[in-house]
Amino acid sequence: MNKKFLGILLCFTLFSMSILTGCTLFTQNTELYYNTIVATLEKDDKVVEITKKELIEMYLSYGSTYEQYYGYTTEEAYNMSLTLIENNKISIIEGEKIVQERGGLTKKEKSYIWQQAMDSILNNFDGYYQEIVGEESAPTSEDVSFEGYQKTAKIENGQIVRENVPTKVLDDYDYDESKAHDYSSQEDKKLIYQNLVGCVIDGGDDYREAFEDYKQALISSEQGLNLSTDTVSLFEREIDRLCKLAYEGYMSTVYSEQFENYDEASYVTFSDILSLYSSKVRRDFVQYKVENSSEYDSTIQSNAAGVYYYKNGEEDTKYFTVANILIMFDETQQEKYNEIYERFYGQSPDEGEPPEELVNSDVSYDGSYSRTYFENDLTALYNQLKPVVRQKEEGGNVYKEVKSNLTQSELLQNIKDQLSNETRLYSKADLINEYIYMYNEDEGMFNAESCYVVGVDSNGEGVSSFVQSFEDAAIALYNNGQGKFGDVSPNYVRSNYGLHIIIYTGPAQNENIAKLLTTADENFALSYAEGDENNPDSAIYTLYHTRVNPLVNKTYFDVLYDEIYQEESTNQQSLDIEKLRGQYSIKHFIDRYSDLF
Repeated sequence: MNKKFLGILLCFTLFSMSILTGCTLFTQNTELYYNTIVATLEKDDKVVEITKKELIEMYLSYGSTYEQYYGYTTEEAYNMSLTLIENNKISIIEGEKIVQERGGLTKKEKSYIWQQAMDSILNNFDGYYQEIVGEESAPTSEDVSFEGYQKTAKIENGQIVRENVPTKVLDDYDYDESKAHDYSSQEDKKLIYQNLVGCVIDGGDDYREAFEDYKQALISSEQGLNLSTDTVSLFEREIDRLCKLAYEGYMSTVYSEQFENYDEASYVTFSDILSLYSSKVRRDFVQYKVENSSEYDSTIQSNAAGVYYYKNGEEDTKYFTVANILIMFDETQQEKYNEIYERFYGQSPDEGEPPEELVNSDVSYDGSYSRTYFENDLTALYNQLKPVVRQKEEGGNVYKEVKSNLTQSELLQNIKDQLSNETRLYSKADLINEYIYMYNEDEGMFNAESCYVVGVDSNGEGVSSFVQSFEDAAIALYNNGQGKFGDVSPNYVRSNYGLHIIIYTGPAQNENIAKLLTTADENFALSYAEGDENNPDSAIYTLYHTRVNPLVNKTYFDVLYDEIYQEESTNQQSLDIEKLRGQYSIKHFIDRYSDLF
């Protein structure tokens, strides 16, 4: 079984609890149609049935994405969806066996499942509430969170040791026995409904409207089932559904947790890390150099961190990265900018680059607006922009906006001075990262895997998807490969978004990583197979100390370790699921769902 299928399987049940029942998945008003059995799993005289409704839900949640993005036919996507459901059912059964063998569910486990159901119904209700209040009325926040990277392994005394070892789901549950509940208790189920109604009563008209929308969605989802539609009955069935999903989600978690390692010992070795890295370099060398794939340029611009062999011939485009600090137009200023722009060029900024004949023209497209007035109006507008200033909360990673009199010129000069006074590469990188969260309004820079990638082809022309002014300023910082990490654009760069401070953050391929190729043989096998974390000339040292994105403390070693660890865990579960499937008699009734494709 494909490993990515298993990852989907293990999160399916928990994901199901977040699906709003208001989604009208079915159009035919017949109970029989959706309760049609499309597959069965049988073992030890126990038969598990899969309905057409379950199949449609899985297809809409997951299967359709494989049809849309990975070239599956509709029939293949439905069959894959059916396999996912079967695997999920098996994981639930296996989780139940584990729980039964240890004496059944504890009070803590029952309370946890109850809490999951409670959270689900409140989250569903909040979804309807957000639809009513809309984005404009909903409270907005100027806070920005820096997620960073939480390391999962480190090297100590020549061995790899795990960091931030994961905990079991119950270990993170704040359990108070005096306030424990039971998902299977009718009284506690009534309490879920009472809590929901309490929220509605305490809220205003929008809460009552959201509750009514939730109710109508439940009626719609049960259309054709000939069930009572009074409010209490509707929500009793909804709570039963959510409790069942929470229970199944927990059983699936119990099953999957047996494959996780919860101690600090790591089975990943230096050789594993170096072998995976070598294979990635070899793969990209074949694809981008030998086969000369046309995808190289688009891939490196969208995901430079995921490319392990960079073309570096004289005719190849040279790629580099930059960070962006944006002082952005507010809504009113953006409208004014568009008005000024359209008055001169006769088109919206969203329509692409202006007509070539007007780029250096002294008058507008219709002759009514001189370039002098055009430039003066733009300058007056740009001068209105004020930098956003945020401060980091003590002991956290949240940056909150604060009032400040900081001017454009002060911000630019401060950044230039601070970066020029710092000589250490990663200290300089950390400063740039601070600027992104303290002053920047470009959301694309927040928690990004890499900085923005810009290229210069062999003719000196820019290669990027950025507006011309941004691309030109970035290329100037690149300076034919002579740019230095932390170089800052001399002045603000103007664009249709606002004002940019652009900072050069080096070649797209890290120079230290590029040097590893000189230590590899013709098969891309790296020297120092066992590695030496204390030897700067060793491959493992380079991978361990080189950041993928200089602005975030995540190294190539981290990326490779995480992939190996996750793949090993997934492999174990895949093999186990495949083995368990062989113990079941699985029947598909294709004629009962072939109408779907």
